[in-house]
Amino acid sequence: MLEFNFLGIPLLEWIGYAASVLVLVSLTMTSIVKLRWYNLAGAVLFSAYGFLIGALPVGIMNFLIVCANLYNLRKMYSRIEDFKIIEIKKDDELLKHLLEFHAKDITTFFPDFQQKKNQLSLFILRDMSIAGIFIGTQENNEFRIDLDYALPQYRDFKVGNYLYKKLNKILGTYQVDSVYCVSKDFKYMEKMGFEAGKKQNEDIMIKSLKKPL
Repeated sequence: MLEFNFLGIPLLEWIGYAASVLVLVSLTMTSIVKLRWYNLAGAVLFSAYGFLIGALPVGIMNFLIVCANLYNLRKMYSRIEDFKIIEIKKDDELLKHLLEFHAKDITTFFPDFQQKKNQLSLFILRDMSIAGIFIGTQENNEFRIDLDYALPQYRDFKVGNYLYKKLNKILGTYQVDSVYCVSKDFKYMEKMGFEAGKKQNEDIMIKSLKKPL
């Protein structure tokens, strides 16, 4: 099997190239969790590569990196974090600064986002650090999500999971039955329990806030 050649390159070399790519990709991750997972995959391949070519220092060192990544990932997933949601005013200076600082990234997910009157704005805190910004507008018994933005270092779905578990209670006083948005990040919205729908000939993602009977 290891003598297999593809495009004139031995399989062992492909393993080395794949390991290098994965380690390189891991260094581009803004999420620490993603960085650990990609680095773990790269270290597994590098360790196998080292042992297969007889380079014990390479194999052993990367095996230890695998162990370190597994240890840290276990700590990350088992750690109990403190989340909190606070309502903020539209003219809040910190909100204004964060929206300006992350404007380019926000446009990627919500290209039509604009601050308007009568919007509800929330900060989602994670261990007392701002991890997400949620802004929306009530439309009778529906709530349009104008912005649901997690800061790059907090994109492991924990912020969204907490937000949408608490959203029913937060919007309960406004007699809102459902929330919807036109975000293109379908993977994220589906994980948050949204379903595809239509509103005035526009493709949307919608989530009911009514508790099942």
